[in-house]
Amino acid sequence: MRTRHSIITTGIAALVAGPATAHHSQAQFVLDPNRMETIRGTVTVFDFRNPHVYIYLETRDADGSPVEWELEATSTPNLIRRGWSRNSIEVGEQLTVDIHPARDPSQHIARVGRVYFANGTSLSATEGGPEAPPDLSTTSFAGRWWGRGSVRQFQMDRVDEPWPMTPKAQAALDAFDGSQNPQVDCIPMTAPTIMLYSNIFDVTLSDERLDWSSEWLGAERTIWLDGREHPPATERFQQGHSVGVWEDENTLVVDTTNYADHAAGLSFEIPSGAQKHTTERMTLSADGKRIDYEFVLEDPEYLTAPITGTGHWEYRPDLERQVVNCDREVARRFMERLYESE
Repeated sequence: MRTRHSIITTGIAALVAGPATAHHSQAQFVLDPNRMETIRGTVTVFDFRNPHVYIYLETRDADGSPVEWELEATSTPNLIRRGWSRNSIEVGEQLTVDIHPARDPSQHIARVGRVYFANGTSLSATEGGPEAPPDLSTTSFAGRWWGRGSVRQFQMDRVDEPWPMTPKAQAALDAFDGSQNPQVDCIPMTAPTIMLYSNIFDVTLSDERLDWSSEWLGAERTIWLDGREHPPATERFQQGHSVGVWEDENTLVVDTTNYADHAAGLSFEIPSGAQKHTTERMTLSADGKRIDYEFVLEDPEYLTAPITGTGHWEYRPDLERQVVNCDREVARRFMERLYESE
């Protein structure tokens, strides 16, 4: 069993999940909701940092020996919007926790589902959030939006249908262990994945451009609306170069090329190269309460056919933008598991 000291000083983390966001692949966990387990124990550490929150729980095995569990939850903004705070859990208190356990039973790690407290209350790490006031609506893309897409579309261990991959993509998938994902170094994902994250997007709009900034890892993006062409292929950018055309007053069609190479540019497990191309369609709903999002993702270097998907943003000017200071030690903590299992 690792000591509490070693957890804090040598741990090197994980992703978000669910519609939240997966920061690394969650293939090491059994995510089937029908196969969740429940554990009980004493809190030894409550690590309320980004990009993922951790609870360390000491339990007892069959012979009474102490066993320490590392329980991973989503980021602090998602938890805060579900009622959590850094004071929600205290070291020394007794908890009951519904968990998604590790596929390897010898690893005492899990994803947090719901936490139950001795006073009869509980907090979910995966569900819920503040309901929108019924009168919130807008006539513009400008404003504050809450991403409500499903990131599972980009987690190869969770997709409904296998992707049409080239041998190069399959080799990358076979070699993936989580450490390749740039988010372990606090580098954000790119479109379309980042567009589906459960976080705040602040949008400004002019005749010339649409700019958004994401709560998640400080990601920013500009969509040019002034009719300009894409730059030469030698000019490449992390979020690509985006030009948009208004199909009508409520629908923006966005074409993006010139992406820089990204080790998780297609999915959490599959990189992207110079040929990555996305076409996105963003439509403001008739009631002004949401933006519906559709995408087509292409990269002939890694895909033999395009990938399509959908998501949406909710108009939520009532929500407070949270600060996500990415802690690199926390971001890389899951790698400790990989080394321990070798």
